[in-house]
Amino acid sequence: MDIKTLLAEKARDFKLEILVGKDGLDRKILVSEMNKPGLAIAGFFEHFPYERLQIIGIIEHTYLKHLSYDEQLKVLNKIFSHEKSVGCILTRNLEPTEAMLKTFADLNVPLLSTQLRSSIFMGDLGYYLNERLAPSIKIHAVMTNVYGLGVLIIGKSAIGKSECAIELVKRGHKFVADDVVNIRKRSGRVLVGSGLEVTKHLIEIRGIGIIDVKDLFGVGNILDESKIELVIRLEDWGNSKNYDRVDRVGLDESYIEYLGVKIPEVVVPVAPGRNLAVLVETASLNQRIKNKGCFTARDLDVRLQKEINKNSL
Repeated sequence: MDIKTLLAEKARDFKLEILVGKDGLDRKILVSEMNKPGLAIAGFFEHFPYERLQIIGIIEHTYLKHLSYDEQLKVLNKIFSHEKSVGCILTRNLEPTEAMLKTFADLNVPLLSTQLRSSIFMGDLGYYLNERLAPSIKIHAVMTNVYGLGVLIIGKSAIGKSECAIELVKRGHKFVADDVVNIRKRSGRVLVGSGLEVTKHLIEIRGIGIIDVKDLFGVGNILDESKIELVIRLEDWGNSKNYDRVDRVGLDESYIEYLGVKIPEVVVPVAPGRNLAVLVETASLNQRIKNKGCFTARDLDVRLQKEINKNSL
């Protein structure tokens, strides 16, 4: 994203206005971190993060004003003439010095102003940039939230993902997205799933068409996004896998990776008479107790081994 996008999306919320450097609004913001250039203004440039948005608060502003006009020009040019420089934001509605106005105008680097205090502004802007710049992918899937657990349902077309989601909604769970799920990686290696804006709250049911989950079932049955904590893969029972010979106890744990983050995966074979919604509910509850350290299959295996060892004595 660029400075122009930041202004278009957040000028009102962040009380931002452009002072000078309008020709540089296409400069790219590539990182969510910001920097207060106090040490650089004082003359220390080692490891200076030129690629970050620079935030000048009351301390940096006061120090700059103690420098002569020529000294201000020298230090500001050294900071913002770098090819990676993005822009600068003055907080607390601080008045730019003459040297600042000249520097940013000559370099075509955007100089913005906000009414907010530095600490509040940097917190809000950091959260926005983390969301906006988060790595993301789009996959064919259905996203739900079952018993407070974010569940991504994947599988080939027409296998029953959307019908399963509708049944889950009828049973009181939350619907997030159908068909295309946007997965974003937030800080802390957390994956979040959401739908596309154009198809928000909509779901396609073959034979019926497009329905609006919010209108039919109420606003209490939808979420705009949800953390992804479990992946349910629906497969035809009649595929090449012999489900009578695979691990039926649940000792073997499987994972799927998105954006470098591994998520627990459960493969559910689909066959006539199987209630997919109930199976997804059960898998979700089972994953919740696993997250709390209770692994039923493993506990059973330990008990069986103890029983076998006792009987062999």
